[in-house]
Amino acid sequence: MMKMKIKYIQFLFIVVSYQAATAQKDVTGFLNYGLNNAKLLSEQYLTPQSKMVENSFSNGWFSTAKVHKFGGLDIQAGVNYVFVSADDFLFNVKDMVDAGVLPGAFLANGSVAQTPTVANKFLQGQERPQLVYNGVTSEMPNGSGYSSMLSPLVGITLGISINTEIAFRYMLPNGDSNSGDVTMYGVAIKHSLKNYLPFVRRTPYLQLALTGNYSSYKSSVDVSYNSQSGQELNAEATGYGGGMVIGMDFPVFGFMGNVGYAMSESTFSLNGTFSDVPGEADVISSELASYSNGYVNYGLGMFLRLYRFRISANYSYGLYSILSAQIAFEIGN
Repeated sequence: MMKMKIKYIQFLFIVVSYQAATAQKDVTGFLNYGLNNAKLLSEQYLTPQSKMVENSFSNGWFSTAKVHKFGGLDIQAGVNYVFVSADDFLFNVKDMVDAGVLPGAFLANGSVAQTPTVANKFLQGQERPQLVYNGVTSEMPNGSGYSSMLSPLVGITLGISINTEIAFRYMLPNGDSNSGDVTMYGVAIKHSLKNYLPFVRRTPYLQLALTGNYSSYKSSVDVSYNSQSGQELNAEATGYGGGMVIGMDFPVFGFMGNVGYAMSESTFSLNGTFSDVPGEADVISSELASYSNGYVNYGLGMFLRLYRFRISANYSYGLYSILSAQIAFEIGN
């Protein structure tokens, strides 16, 4: 049963990641406007992708505020599902041209200003901006139309002392070479405050804990500029976070809330040799876009315990909204 669910999650991940990877590949088209302009346009275009990855880092780690006793553990399978805010569906190319941040480029039609990011897609017939650079006119890419990211995760949480547990998780591979190679893993720690605070200690089922986490993400997808080969778009991201969780942990069900702060960085880079870029010698392995974010995240969740299985769902908000669902098999307390 669980194996079938994991296969279904992987299938959904393949569909979503294939569309997102196809849209990411379009950033090579920005090289038609020169490398420096390509960097500025790519940074706007890829913003939702960076935020979705970074937002997934700090959420979905724990479904209960209770900490395992020493030697107790649970094994989990679940998903993080991040949704892009509508504010990041479009960016304004005309504003960039008018501000002079795209030297040598101008709009073929000044009345068409907005263009989709990687998370959006115009319908057939909707006009996208066309930029003229070095005497050549080309249209902005059309994005993917997929404004969400699905991350299937497996993990284990282990009690390492009376008041502390450590968690590890790993994102399942998508199993499809067309959408690129993706690796994401992380580690988190949770320390109970129940024994330190008299009110919490005396209140049955009430749990309070501090948390911290670290995550790393890498991806690589084949791209092609002007039908050239041996080219890749690589992405790397890291994130740190910490906070507090509070909840009621009854024998059969429970609920929790969390608040914390997270910091993350991500970078997209071209790898390979890119020839015939206007105004440039051959471009060899250049950084394309980079991001750095610090943000408050908070959420609410609940779980249902059936024998040794704990089924949970959480909603959190940080850079974007995120839903997390998980099933865990508990061994020990």
